[in-house]
Amino acid sequence: MVSQSAKILVGRQREMAELNAALDCAMAGHGRLVMLAGEPGIGKTRIAQELAGLAEQRGARVLWGWCYEQEGAPPYWPWVQPVRSYISATEPDRLRAEMGPGAADIAEVIPEVRGKLPDLEPPPALDPNQARFRLFDSFATLFKNAAESQPLMLVLDDLHWADKPSLLLLEFLARQISESSLLIVGTYRDAEVSPDHPLFGTLAQLSRDQSFRRQVLTGLPPADVGEFILTTSGANASQELIETLYADTEGNPFFMNEVIRLLVDRGELGNASVGGGAPALAVPQSVLEVIGQRLNRLSKECNDLLTTAAVIGRQFDFNLLGILSEGATELELVELVEEALQAQIIQGLPEAGDRYQFSHALVQQTLLERLSTRRRVRLHAKVGEALETLYGEYGGDHAAELAYHFAEAEPVAGPDKLVKYTTLAGERALEAFAHEDALRHFQRGLIAKGLEEEGSMPVPDAEAAALLFGLGRAQAVTLGRQQLDVAFATLNRAFDFYAETNDVAHAVRIAGYSVQILVGHRVAGELVARALRLAPHHSPEAGRLLSRYGLVVGLEEGDYPSAKEAFDSALATAQTTADAALEMRTLANFTTVDYWHLQWTDTIAKGSRLIEQARLAADQLSEVSTRFWVGIALLNSGESSEAQRHAAEMLSTAESLRSRYWLATALWLNERASSY
Repeated sequence: MVSQSAKILVGRQREMAELNAALDCAMAGHGRLVMLAGEPGIGKTRIAQELAGLAEQRGARVLWGWCYEQEGAPPYWPWVQPVRSYISATEPDRLRAEMGPGAADIAEVIPEVRGKLPDLEPPPALDPNQARFRLFDSFATLFKNAAESQPLMLVLDDLHWADKPSLLLLEFLARQISESSLLIVGTYRDAEVSPDHPLFGTLAQLSRDQSFRRQVLTGLPPADVGEFILTTSGANASQELIETLYADTEGNPFFMNEVIRLLVDRGELGNASVGGGAPALAVPQSVLEVIGQRLNRLSKECNDLLTTAAVIGRQFDFNLLGILSEGATELELVELVEEALQAQIIQGLPEAGDRYQFSHALVQQTLLERLSTRRRVRLHAKVGEALETLYGEYGGDHAAELAYHFAEAEPVAGPDKLVKYTTLAGERALEAFAHEDALRHFQRGLIAKGLEEEGSMPVPDAEAAALLFGLGRAQAVTLGRQQLDVAFATLNRAFDFYAETNDVAHAVRIAGYSVQILVGHRVAGELVARALRLAPHHSPEAGRLLSRYGLVVGLEEGDYPSAKEAFDSALATAQTTADAALEMRTLANFTTVDYWHLQWTDTIAKGSRLIEQARLAADQLSEVSTRFWVGIALLNSGESSEAQRHAAEMLSTAESLRSRYWLATALWLNERASSY
């Protein structure tokens, strides 16, 4: 019998010594980040498992996160998995203490947090980039605090498949761990990381940190191959067999293991290891070929089931297989799953109930490569439809997964469901501040609609307009300042459709979206002006647009009189309609324009009024930004003591808000005020 992986790790003494040294540092409060690189099957995950076992023996908690080749994973998936595991195993009081104020931010990405801490308030509003920083800081705080009470090891497997936001979070956390009992171990296939791969830039950033180490794994040397055969099969191999196996596999542990399994299944290994010589072995030329030969030894029904599972993903659910396996009884399915488990093609996931995963990504790859394009596409359509049934009303929570399957199934399923779920997935990614993921989802949806991302092609329907609105918002965050015209052009195309169809609500929403204002440009002002012609006079929609217009025209064009006129009209609408939110927004915009136009008295008066309202509404962002404008205005008016009071209050609020930008700004204002 060949074990799934050798209980004794063979031939990795040097690598394990280096990893043990990193573990020693982490256990002593000096965090480390180690990357294990190498080709598929070289033993990256196996070595991480070995180190994880040693860490647990020494009292550390080990959490695992996996990345998957398919694009159907939610944002931050390799981080979501270990945090979910931690949440489920941690008492609410301890969880609240370790997460601190960041619990609300993490709950926006991992809803299970609210299951343990149901009384959480929504996090304070911030612009997307600041909100993402605060989310990253919340994750870092959780991991560091958790490691204070018990050393923590995080394993992130297959990072060559990670999305860009997940890699950015890794870069952020790496800068925070030097004084913590936290060890992060990542694995990746180095051959897949080209200069244009997201992980390439991440590795360049990580290499600047003293806590970072990288190990590039190679095949086992010939001297270790005999021990590997003995450990995995219990057979003493002849030197000729050892040399043959090494020559054909180059010492790749997974490849060798699969060949040994195949030889055992054929009854050839015993003959090859006794009698002083090795017979001529038909060793497959690739690891995929040897896996294929092992699969051929399973029943047709088991292979069919595994093929369906491979289309689902690296991990799959028994209940989903049941929906997809029409005509098969539950007992028959159980027997087929048992057959695959016995052959060690798949393995159970004890913590996840009736869920399983392929023993290696190469097994799934082999099954997929055996499929004809026609059958693969049809299976993806079946999987997508089955997932819709399984998720029911919660399908939106799994939009990225559904979008992936319907994208693969598009030739037979058509574009409708692909467009539906890419739009939902893009919106969910924006909500999670995974801006790069959102960009990709909206772009894919536009391709499915047959609509060019740029240009003047007419927008055919509301679905396309929604995709363009989403794309414009993602572009506004991901593109540099010099490319914001692209985002405005995208938003204008969506606006044009809504204006032509008299959809005032959506048109107003687009015009009111807070894209960074470009001084000297008129793009934002023109968009708001067009929306104002659609909105009924003195309506709440008109009030919101006037508030935005005053800010844009005051900063974009430097036209203070026009800005003041717009703000006065917006405030009048707010008072008429008793709209406190509109009044606060308008006062905030008015104060900003007053500040930039050096209207110190007006800045102080309106700002002080806004601060009172912001405190009553618990609007920390409005309070912290307004205290800055007011503080500077007070300094320029010669009221240094009052400015110092505002600076101190601003710092306190910024600390509570946990915004890097506003914290740095508050520190600067305090230093400036104290020097007067």
